[in-house]
Parts: sequence; structure tokens; C-alpha cells
Amino acid sequence: MKYRLILSFILLLTIKNVAAQSMPSVVVSIKPIHSIVTALMSGIVEPQLLLKSNNSAHTFHLKPSQMRMLANADLVIIVSEDFESGLRKAIKNIENDSLFQITNLSNLNIHKSRSEILYSEEHEEHEENIYDLHLWLDINNTKLIAKHISELLIKIDPINEATYNNNFLELTLDLEELKIDLEKEMAPFLTSQFAVFSDTTQYFEKSMELIRPIIITPYHGARLSINRTLEAKKTMSDLNVSCLLYGQVVKPNQISVLSEGLNLKTFEIDILGTEYPAGHSQYFNLMKSISSQFASCLK
Repeated sequence: MKYRLILSFILLLTIKNVAAQSMPSVVVSIKPIHSIVTALMSGIVEPQLLLKSNNSAHTFHLKPSQMRMLANADLVIIVSEDFESGLRKAIKNIENDSLFQITNLSNLNIHKSRSEILYSEEHEEHEENIYDLHLWLDINNTKLIAKHISELLIKIDPINEATYNNNFLELTLDLEELKIDLEKEMAPFLTSQFAVFSDTTQYFEKSMELIRPIIITPYHGARLSINRTLEAKKTMSDLNVSCLLYGQVVKPNQISVLSEGLNLKTFEIDILGTEYPAGHSQYFNLMKSISSQFASCLK
């Protein structure tokens, strides 16, 4: 009897170990997309988040542990090598079937950068991509991304197809409800003029049908020159702009200089939701926070 019990226990451990090993290993670059993948994989296994710190997705450097994470993954999901530029070398070692760059989806709504009219008189040069890649800020895009990722997950883990399909349906309903809630919050401000420090909220603005803002600097991290400062202050004054939105990396003194002498509300926008814990709720918290900041600034 004891011998049979021991054999049964060993068999049970073996089955559990095989099941654990068969779970798909999925790595996602940034929190908002990781949140969506977490929802899709609910009840199966949690995907791994590559960029857990508040470092810029454009300039980070991979640690050895992150390199191993990528090497062992069945599926790696990034926005684009032009967005997570620190991954350009690493993804060359990832097989095409194991790598999904979101910008390769043909039916996504991808906007060009609006920086073409903002270059200073000094004709400063930059290496920014001609496309704005903050595409998760449009919920319609997020639904398309979720659909494609669910199909990829089923491909690498067909045994859990039913769970992936159910999770996708639940997520779609949640995203549709989120979009309705945000549209209601933004409805009173569709014609309100506002300014943004750098051009990072285009997808949210257009999906909510807000008017085009005054853009102070053409891209994330651009230098704020004296000429740009004076031109922006004059434009905001002439148009009676009372709302200025800015990102986390903007220095307080830059906002002080821009708002001096103007009746401006200033609100910080975090387009990655770095303050929220990674997981299913992160994307929803992020979008609600952005909408709330817009509404508070535009009131």
C-alpha cells in the first residue's frame, strides 16, 4: 500500500511538472500592452513584463536577466523596434514566429507624427520616426491588438483555446464599456482648446474627437528653445488657452516658464501608467487617469 502511495505521489508530481513546463512563456515590453495580455491569459499563466522600471521605453538597456527572459520566451510582444529602440539588437536573435511587433498589424489606425510644423528656426535635427507609436491610447486599436494576440496565444497553446476565446470576449466588452465611459467624460470638452508640452496624446485626442491642441515641442525629449517658449506663450495667450498637459520627464522650471503670466492649469499625463501595478487593471486605470486629467484641466 505504501509503495502504491509513493508511486501515485511521484506520478502526480510528474504530471504537475509537465503541465507547468507546457505553459506558454510570453514576454511583453511595456505595461499597457502587458495589461491586455494578462487579461487574455487569465486563468492560464501570467505573462512576463520586460520593462518594470520607470525608464524610458526608447532608451533602456537590457540586463542579463532580461536577455534570458527574451531567449526563453515562446512569444515576445513589443510595439515596434522603432519605439522600444533598446531592443533592436536583441530581437535580431528572436525567430520571426516568436516575435510580434504590434505596428505590423495592417488594420491598425496609425497616425503620423505632427512634428512637421514645429521645427525651430535653427532647423535642429532629430532621429524620431515619422509615425506616432503611442497607439494603445486609442481603445479601438487596443481591441484589434487584443484580437490578434489572442490568435497568437491559441497558436502556441491550442489546448487552452476555449479559455483564450472567453477571455477575449470578456476583455472586448470591458474595453467597449471603458470607451463609452471616457467618451461621456470628454463630451463637454470637444471644442475646448488646450496645449500639450510634447506630442504624445494624439491617439487619445483623436479617438475622443477632441480638437487639435497647441503642441509646444514636436516630440518626446525635444529641447525647449527660447524661440519656442516665446512663440508658444504668445499663441496660448492669443487663443486664451487655460490648460497645459505635460509628461513625466518635463522639468518643473519648463512648466513654470511657459505658464508665467498666463492663466493656465497644468496637469501631468502619464501615457504608460507607470504608477499603476502591472496586471489586468493597469490599462483601465491608465486610460481613466488620462481622461480624468484631461477633464480636470479643461474644466
